[in-house]
Parts: sequence; structure tokens; C-alpha cells
Amino acid sequence: MLSPSSVNIELPSMPFILSRIIQITRNPDTSAQDLANAVMIDQSLTSRLLRLANSAYFHRMQEVDTISSAILVLGFGYVRNLAASASVLEAMFPRRVFPGFDWQAMWLHSVTCAIASEEIYSYMSGFDRRKDETVFIAGLLHDIGKLVIACMLPLRFMAVVEGCRKCKEDMITVENNFLSSNHAEVGQYVTEQWGFPEKLVQAIACHHTPECATQYSDLARTVFAADMLAKRISAPCIPDLTANISLRDIAKVVEISPGSMSYIIEHVKQGLERSSEIISWGKNLPNAYGY
Repeated sequence: MLSPSSVNIELPSMPFILSRIIQITRNPDTSAQDLANAVMIDQSLTSRLLRLANSAYFHRMQEVDTISSAILVLGFGYVRNLAASASVLEAMFPRRVFPGFDWQAMWLHSVTCAIASEEIYSYMSGFDRRKDETVFIAGLLHDIGKLVIACMLPLRFMAVVEGCRKCKEDMITVENNFLSSNHAEVGQYVTEQWGFPEKLVQAIACHHTPECATQYSDLARTVFAADMLAKRISAPCIPDLTANISLRDIAKVVEISPGSMSYIIEHVKQGLERSSEIISWGKNLPNAYGY
């Protein structure tokens, strides 16, 4: 496995806000004030939440001026997802250009996978929302290994991108050839070192091979299916490298009927509309053409 010890690189630090959000999702007794306290540490995130809570989308007659009030307006789950997304974007996404790789598309793919993970897991769980506290984060971070490789080993990452373009192969296949490892294994290593709960570690490690999940196979299958769905409905991170994925293939992964996928896709699209603020945060990331 590619690891810091084998290639002499230093692990990035775990984003502090993300650490707090994961702690919050693991504690069933967490209150809205606990979440507010975590958010208020970050002034940029605080201003984003207040701006969103006061936006025309939520039709507020009275100004929202505290994070606690914003949580009431936006909802606990939405604010939790917003905070996790902001933390990952600010701390992990590269700001340098990698010719041929679109970080704006990567951000949209990550958010789409997160939303799709929630919708698929909810459908599989009989719409029991109490069971899906970590699902959004699992989908959002499923490709964290790519971010680590790009930040820590930029020349190798560029070689992988070029290999994908030339061979018309997906990234995980080219990574295995170029790196003798892949972003799922790197993601597993990093999240284990950061002390992520095993549920998240396995979802990230097995998001291409859910059959390898020794526990939490439902979450691993969910993220795998959500990744496939996100690739189907959003632009590719490497232009012209499109994935030919059928709804039947996606439905088979999570053992639901192909007809159910239309319902899920409609709800994912609604989720993307609700998350337009989160998506817009990626507009300043470099695209595949250097701007």
C-alpha cells in the first residue's frame, strides 16, 4: 500500500472542524448548541451560514443573527453537512492547476456523491433518517485519497491523470499501475491515522470494492452506488473520460429495483438544488484548463 512511510511523505493534518463534526455525528446526545459551538470556531463558516440563513431561499421575515438561530432555520443535518463540506474544501482541495484535471468538477462530484449516498441509504433503510448520521460525510470524503495524492505527490498525480487520458481508463486502474496502490487504499490509510470511526474508514476504503467490507457493507455498497450515480449525472473530472454506467448496474449494487432509481435521482437533483450554496464554493477551484 502507498503510505507516508513507503514514499517518505508527511500526512496532512486532519481539519479541526471536520474532526468536531465527526465527533458530533457519533454522539447520539449531541445538541444543536454543540454544533453551534463547533461552527463558531470558524469565522468564515459562521458568516457563510448566517448569509445562507438570511437568503431569499428561506423567506425569513426577521434577521437571523446567531448560529443557534441559523440551525433552527436550516436544520441540524443541513448545518452539519455544510460545516463538513466547508472544512474539507478549505483544508484539502488543491489550489494549484493540474492540466487535464478539473477540481471544480471534482467538488461537484464529491457533493453529488454525498447527497446520493444519503438518498440511497435512506431508501435502503426504509427512510429511517436516524440511521444516516455519517452517510453524507462518507460520500463527501470517498475520494479523499485523490486529494492526498495530489497534495503530497503532485508529479505522480499528474502522471496518473495523463495515463487516464491516454489509455481511456478510470483513475483507480491507472493508479494501481503507476503507484502500486490507489486512492481508496490511501484514503483508508489517512482516515485510520486520523482516527476516523471504522464505519467511515471502511466506506472510504471499499467504495470501489464493497464486497471487501468486513463490517458496514451496507454503507460501503451505498457509497459505491452513489459514486456510480454521481459519475453518471455530473461532468467528469478528466474531460472526455466519461463513464458508461447504467441505472440497472447501480441498482444491482444496492439490491433495489431499477425503477426505484428514477425516484432516487429526482431526490438527488432536489438535494443539489438545496445545496447550491455548497456547490458554489467550488467555483474558485482550478479547472482542467488552468483557470
